[in-house]
Amino acid sequence: MNAVEVRRLPLSDTALWVGLYVAAGVLSGQFNVPTAALAPYVWLPAGVSLAAMLLSRTSASGRLAVAFALVQTVLSHFGGRDVPSSLVLGALAGIAPLIASAVVRWTHVPLQGLDLLRAVIVAAVVNAVLLGGGGAFYFSLTKGMPFMLPFREWSAAIFVGVCITMPLLAVWAQFRPKRSAPSNWRRETVGGVAFATMVALTWWLFDGAATQRFEAAGITYPIYLPMFCVVIVSIVGGARGGTLAVFVLTLICLGHTAGGEGPFALPSASASSSLLQAQLYVGVSAMLVLIVHALRDAETHAHLQADQWRTEIELALAGSVLIAYSIDSRTQIVQWRGDVERLLGYPAESLSNVERVLACVHPLDRECLRDRWSPHAWVTTDAPAHISFRLATRVANGSWIELQDLGSSLSDGNGQVAFVAGVWQRRSIVAS
Repeated sequence: MNAVEVRRLPLSDTALWVGLYVAAGVLSGQFNVPTAALAPYVWLPAGVSLAAMLLSRTSASGRLAVAFALVQTVLSHFGGRDVPSSLVLGALAGIAPLIASAVVRWTHVPLQGLDLLRAVIVAAVVNAVLLGGGGAFYFSLTKGMPFMLPFREWSAAIFVGVCITMPLLAVWAQFRPKRSAPSNWRRETVGGVAFATMVALTWWLFDGAATQRFEAAGITYPIYLPMFCVVIVSIVGGARGGTLAVFVLTLICLGHTAGGEGPFALPSASASSSLLQAQLYVGVSAMLVLIVHALRDAETHAHLQADQWRTEIELALAGSVLIAYSIDSRTQIVQWRGDVERLLGYPAESLSNVERVLACVHPLDRECLRDRWSPHAWVTTDAPAHISFRLATRVANGSWIELQDLGSSLSDGNGQVAFVAGVWQRRSIVAS
């Protein structure tokens, strides 16, 4: 696969994807309610077919589309639809994810970080429009059903189904267990407690007995509490923990709602409307997980880039036998980069501020260096001048290390000195 760069587990096998598709279809069937068109209001396989095509090589997309079309035809027929309707829905189940995956590949969106959120939304919208619109158009044409209402409800169900199952499969397909990875028991404990709390809270809030107690007390449902726990799991456990939490939240939420329990199963609302509201609730949770994953991934990437940059600087300084410094003009604290002890014989901690450094400088060279490092120094854009000076050796034998400083003051934008930065190069050791 060219456009979507993602590590793969051996999930490109067609039989395995078909098995996942059937399992998701059977699971969705447990939450659905009878309709005139016999169309599902919960449809998790939409995300499975999209994940299959995006996680597999482009050459396998046609084979997967045919396989999903065939298995959907069989599922539709066993679900009570006539043969023509089953064939049409089967064709849509193969064509829609094929087109959606092609759109994602065309936009060159990888299934990682912030791009994963964009890829899921693009794929979900395209798939929902094609599947929901195609099904609603067919039934309005052949069964005399209205178009807009089924289109809105089925498209919403397909959109949420993609947002739940596609990220779940995408992030777990990239999982690589590492034996040497250190475990952080505090983070794992917080994640486990948050996950268990989410399960307990969701089960309690969507239980029929809790519904009666809330209605009797006139208290608004605190349905935000499970979402709060899901976000904590996402922060602590990453995308894998977050998507797993959303999947469990989906099972509990839709299971109770389909059974007529929970805050969405209102007596005045139809069963399909209750399922739609429950799915939107789960969909928002899924979006929160993707956003948290994107921000967390961006932060991790920034840390990795900073570490790589720091390593490259350290290697460059070591290779050229230089050390670099930066001085905060306000605190006069000196930060060193490079092997200070190797070049000067002093540990970096002993040269942590300007006065400690100047105390080791030869008395005749001290003022020159002090002027350069002064917070009141003149900020100039000219090339910095070399300053030669001597630094006392750590061994008290009267010898001096001859060094060369190449540095200058850096402005804060208002003409004041913000930092002084430069490099030192060792030239020789001279006697006093």
